[in-house]
Amino acid sequence: MRLSKLAGVAAVGIAMFPCSCGGHPEIIPGVHYVSAAIMFGVLAFFCSVFLRRAWPKPTVQARVRAVVYALCGLAMVVAIVAIGIDALTGALSGSFSTFTVWAETTALVAFGIAWLTASRILPVITAPNEQLSLLS
Repeated sequence: MRLSKLAGVAAVGIAMFPCSCGGHPEIIPGVHYVSAAIMFGVLAFFCSVFLRRAWPKPTVQARVRAVVYALCGLAMVVAIVAIGIDALTGALSGSFSTFTVWAETTALVAFGIAWLTASRILPVITAPNEQLSLLS
């Protein structure tokens, strides 16, 4: 619960302290980037929590979910690390100006997939005894 609140506060930090892109000055330098690192780090950690909960379950569906969580968490970590390397070197955004936007989008979509997978409403990857019903 505390980590989800931390991620929420970090999301507010991301929105309230935009980066210096597009020629706009940063209100407080570094707050946007630190907030983004915290939020994405917490979301990637949530993927690992989902993975650890799904893996020991004896169903095929749980193992499939665990693989989805692992791939989503990996995608998020790779995106976060790539953004960090680019922030230090400028190697990626120098030739690909929208690199950061695409890396952030990748991380957010990956977390969205993991969250939807964890919702227990998708019948293909949820065993019948684990499914939540939208009607009840």
